[in-house]
Amino acid sequence: MSSYTLFELNEYIKRVIALNFQEPVWIECEISQVKESRGNFYLDFVQKKEDSDEVVAQSSGYLWYKSALFLKKKLGDLFAALLKDGTAVKIKVYIEFHERYGLKLNIEDIDPSFTIGQLEMLRQKIIQRLKEEGKLDSNKLITIPSVVQKIAVISSETAAGYIDFVQQIQQNIYDYQFTHTLFSAALQGSNTEKEVTAALMNIYERADEFDIIVIIRGGGSKLDLAGFDNYLIAHTISVSPLPVIAGIGHEIDLTVTDIVSYFSAKTPTAVAAWLIDHNAGFESKISDKASQILQSAQQIVRNHILFVNQMISGLAVLPSEIISRNAMFLENQMSKLAFFAESKIRSHKDKLTLIEKTIELSDPENILKKGYTLVRHGNNIITKASEILDDTRYVIVFSDGNVSVKKDKNG
Repeated sequence: MSSYTLFELNEYIKRVIALNFQEPVWIECEISQVKESRGNFYLDFVQKKEDSDEVVAQSSGYLWYKSALFLKKKLGDLFAALLKDGTAVKIKVYIEFHERYGLKLNIEDIDPSFTIGQLEMLRQKIIQRLKEEGKLDSNKLITIPSVVQKIAVISSETAAGYIDFVQQIQQNIYDYQFTHTLFSAALQGSNTEKEVTAALMNIYERADEFDIIVIIRGGGSKLDLAGFDNYLIAHTISVSPLPVIAGIGHEIDLTVTDIVSYFSAKTPTAVAAWLIDHNAGFESKISDKASQILQSAQQIVRNHILFVNQMISGLAVLPSEIISRNAMFLENQMSKLAFFAESKIRSHKDKLTLIEKTIELSDPENILKKGYTLVRHGNNIITKASEILDDTRYVIVFSDGNVSVKKDKNG
């Protein structure tokens, strides 16, 4: 049974590869690790199962110094952004195989459009997931304080953007007073997710100390911002108890972090300007209200002055009018009283005359003169025949005298 030595096998593999891959080829993979030494770059590549972190293929490669210089010149700032752990890349490589060191990929070129496209696909997936979870606009629904003073800042202490932000809010033309607390975090690279989310959680634990959260960093390429197209960062912002303002430094593109934040600005200085304008807007509203109150108060005073003047003018005429009106009333009442008194006197005079006549007609003397008599027994007047007793003397009174009579038993 024939066999090969390891060297013979590897030499055979080397010839097969050299025969079949005489020209460089483009491959798609993910950079799992990058190391630099004396201008040379040594990289590990992986391919993962879709929607999983399971590695299904792995290899290593290198980018020699001269090729690196060429790509730096070609790609500019994108070069550093592409050669980072976790970046999906499309690279043009020569496939080499060494009997001792095995398969190596010699990088000749990098296609940045592939990486950008992959990042955009990832970005869209994250946005869609946040939409489905109802988290995309959560932070925008928070009510921002009318006046912002206490700011929690997530940035790097040495970042130019952070320094610009602090200078802007401290030297504002309105002399507004702001306080800020820095929560330091990596704003690019593989540690961005971990450190930014940790900073956010630290702030949430002290939420009552702040009015707002600001995430700021300096400018950079589109790939430098890839760390903020991150689901965990976006989700953490969506559950924030405070409004989050993003100023992560890009003139054109919006990251997922920008989209989920309460407000986003292109630069840290633009964030500072927005905060200053926000407070100025409130001050302007207060000034307008104060002016309205002053104008209303002045109008009320003017109205009252006019009313008082009208009252004074009215009082100058009113007394004479009142006196005249009351004099007429009294005169009318006096006339009524005189008429009423005269009428009453006449009425009572007529009644008295009638009474006098009645009394006169009722006088016994006048009655006797008419032929009537009056029978008396002592002081009593006899009004009935049945009251006359036998053997009793009575006095009959006539108009011209009295006659004494006695009734005998015979009648």
